[in-house]
Amino acid sequence: MSLLQVENLSVEFSIHKKKLMAVRGLSFEIKEGETVALVGESGCGKSAAVQALLKLDSVSHTTGSVRFCGEDLFKKSREELSHFRGKEIGMIFQDPFTSLNPTMKIGEQIIEGLVYHKIATKEEAKTKALELLRLVGISEPAIRYSQYPHSLSGGMRQRVLIAIAIAMNPRLLIADEPTTALDGTVSTQILALLKQLTSERHTSLLLITHDLSLVASYADRVLIMYAGKIVEEGSVDDVFLRPKHPYTQMLLQTLPRLDLPKTQTIVPIEGSPPNLFSKPTGCPFAPRCPRAFDQCKKEEPPLANGSACWKPND
Repeated sequence: MSLLQVENLSVEFSIHKKKLMAVRGLSFEIKEGETVALVGESGCGKSAAVQALLKLDSVSHTTGSVRFCGEDLFKKSREELSHFRGKEIGMIFQDPFTSLNPTMKIGEQIIEGLVYHKIATKEEAKTKALELLRLVGISEPAIRYSQYPHSLSGGMRQRVLIAIAIAMNPRLLIADEPTTALDGTVSTQILALLKQLTSERHTSLLLITHDLSLVASYADRVLIMYAGKIVEEGSVDDVFLRPKHPYTQMLLQTLPRLDLPKTQTIVPIEGSPPNLFSKPTGCPFAPRCPRAFDQCKKEEPPLANGSACWKPND
């Protein structure tokens, strides 16, 4: 069963009286209990798409539809959407230091949603908050409960964000670059924790990341995004072992691999993503693609059979 259905989502920003097309016709779905990774380099439109899902910004022009359990979120008022935020859909942002309120104690921030949505009394919420702190691996939860965010390490702050996000048992978690501000070891721990929690609670997860190397162990399906659109989608095995789109293939070549000799060459992708102040002519990846031919430069390929390419490599 589909929990989230995104259809033809487009997001435009007006910058210096010019329109920036950050997201162009994005469509995907997430099923109950499924983890989907949305992957792409910086500037491809990932975060703009996530913010548009729950109307988290007020400066963009958004079209398309977003259905959660069959209900169109774009037809909801901001007040009605507040019911979905936190209670049905939990958000984990990329910078735990700026995402947490520096003037509120950790415990107060965890219980805030529980009390606001009248799920628990303040005393009941405190008991649950202490349980959540233990659950996400924070030692001495009674002490941490009364501390302010600046007293915690980056990894602990991210664990607090996870505790806040899962406090009301949402059916969907959206994690927007949740490990960007963390080192490699802590990043692995945070992703392992998310995988454990979503598996135990049968919670769906939308993982937004620019790091393809993090995806293989944690996602069921992968969506590769480029220039505001999905250019490849498929299971983890399909995308990693049988990539079709040249962009995906070249992304994989930028990753170090343990199954290759130490003399392996890391091949960077030359060039830059297109300027989205104007609609790209043809395939947006064509200027960087070694396989591009005349049709690629004139017509933008649709997403078909898992790849938006005129000549996908099977």
